[in-house]
Amino acid sequence: MFIKRLKEGWNNIRIRKKMIGIYIISVLLPVFFVSLYLTYSMSNLVYSRMVTEAKTDTLRVRDRVNELLYLMTNISDKIYFDKQLKKLISTKYDSFLESIDAWNSYPALKEYTKYYSQIEAITLYVDNSTICENGFFIKTTEDIRKEAWYKAAVRSGGNMIWQCFYNSDNNSYYLALVRRIPIDNNGNYAVMVMRVSYSYLTSVIQNERTTMLMTVDNDRIVLADNRKKLGTKMDIKGLTAVSGDREQILKDVTYENRKVFIVCDSFLPQKTRSTIKIINITPTSDITSQVFSTYITGIAIALISLVVPVLLMVLFTGSFSERILFIRTQIHRAASGDLDIPQDISGSDEIADLYTDLIKMIGDMKKLLQENYEHKLQQQKLLTKQNEAQFKMLASQINPHFLFNTLESIRMKAYVCGQREIATVIKLLGKSMRSLLELDDNAQPLKSELDFVRNYLEIQKFRFADRVDYTIDVQDGIDEKILKVLPLLIQPIVENAFVHGLEQKEGSGKIDIIVKRQQENILVTVKDNGLGMETRKLEEVQRKIKEAGGNTGKSIGLSNVNQRIKLYYGEAYGIRVDSSPGTGTTVWISFPEQPVKKQNILGKEW
Repeated sequence: MFIKRLKEGWNNIRIRKKMIGIYIISVLLPVFFVSLYLTYSMSNLVYSRMVTEAKTDTLRVRDRVNELLYLMTNISDKIYFDKQLKKLISTKYDSFLESIDAWNSYPALKEYTKYYSQIEAITLYVDNSTICENGFFIKTTEDIRKEAWYKAAVRSGGNMIWQCFYNSDNNSYYLALVRRIPIDNNGNYAVMVMRVSYSYLTSVIQNERTTMLMTVDNDRIVLADNRKKLGTKMDIKGLTAVSGDREQILKDVTYENRKVFIVCDSFLPQKTRSTIKIINITPTSDITSQVFSTYITGIAIALISLVVPVLLMVLFTGSFSERILFIRTQIHRAASGDLDIPQDISGSDEIADLYTDLIKMIGDMKKLLQENYEHKLQQQKLLTKQNEAQFKMLASQINPHFLFNTLESIRMKAYVCGQREIATVIKLLGKSMRSLLELDDNAQPLKSELDFVRNYLEIQKFRFADRVDYTIDVQDGIDEKILKVLPLLIQPIVENAFVHGLEQKEGSGKIDIIVKRQQENILVTVKDNGLGMETRKLEEVQRKIKEAGGNTGKSIGLSNVNQRIKLYYGEAYGIRVDSSPGTGTTVWISFPEQPVKKQNILGKEW
């Protein structure tokens, strides 16, 4: 009974008063004793944390270095099994020019160094006296054979070895992957040296707070904060020469005349037997200063918490209650349908984050409503444009079987009577009409569109005999059967070129259609040598192209094609027109090459 009445009374108290009461009873009284204990504990935690951070930093650097070395070993495997490279090295060349041509026909090594910033250089030491020497191939000399790294590679029998490699060209040491590569079945071989980019290796540790070193096998330093240390031997008392995966922690050891804390992580990179060590060096003074700072901070916090706790709590609870009430009011407004609520709230704490999320949620709702409206509007515009393109062929859809049968009868009659040219034109006309009738709302292969254009031009050649000629050129590498385009994309442009450029011209005319790749886009050029246009007429045409509904006449206008391209592919694509009087007109059509999964011209996915 007592507990029940206590709960009822507690629930009737305002949140602000509850928080003040709880703070006084639960925090203010025990805070002094707890602060003393926590200060001592936190000092120990700070020390443990710094040790953990040193381990974590070392492990992170190890992982990044391991990823780098794994990449290098994979590239080494590719080179190791590269038959074309082996043939290039083993071939005896009759002339220096022949050797140069062979090298130019093999771009792999150049591409590795070009596209992988982790690689400083790839050098193969070969015994072929006829091969041209360059940055990638060097003829093996007796001095090279005496080098320790060369002997180690030969003894390895094809296994990968990581070495501290000295480059006499710039008097520097590098971490390098050394490997013997068999050339043929007669025991001939080359020795590959793949040097790791020191600048890339340095980027692995450039943001580290402590000193990081890296050594290989015989504890030769290959990565350090000072390049003068490269190639020297790491000599720290207590740091054992181990191999394989192992972690060592050394406390209060002397390094460069000061006490330091060391974390050493040794590991074997994949596919190799060379031991890599990542050594993290932290001055002991940094750790002790942090512990002391934590101790002083803990005492100061304890004193402050005893002097001003009540005042701070009163101010906090007042602000808290006010802001909670404000958020509750705005949520009620949004729930009732009023989405125009204030866009900010004072502060940047969790309450402000909560209100920011509320604003974002309401903004997303408004954006979704707007996007849904615009999407429906765009679909309707696209459908309208497509209907315009198909409107002029509706009449031909009446009784298509009767029409096709009649055309076929006429064609056969002409063929029997020896009029093969007329029969061929009738066949082309039938194909064109069938293509129009079978046209749907989906994108079609480029080949279908070009076949339709080719049939149209062949019919025009028949009408005007030698006055009309054309060419269709598709760049090598463009697959007409794979590449998809909007229906009626090129034919209307060709029709305009013929009707407005060639039909009224005296003498012969020609239309050139060129399809080529331009970066990641496809550029279709339709060029005629017809009458051309004056500057004023050209400007008027260009203006109408940019305006929706700018097409006129019996053919599908340039504006219609341009608008369909922009609605389907995006504003970055469309058509351009240029013309000069007496020289002809050129139209460029641009659209993306790679098909993207999106809604087709009638709202369906393809």
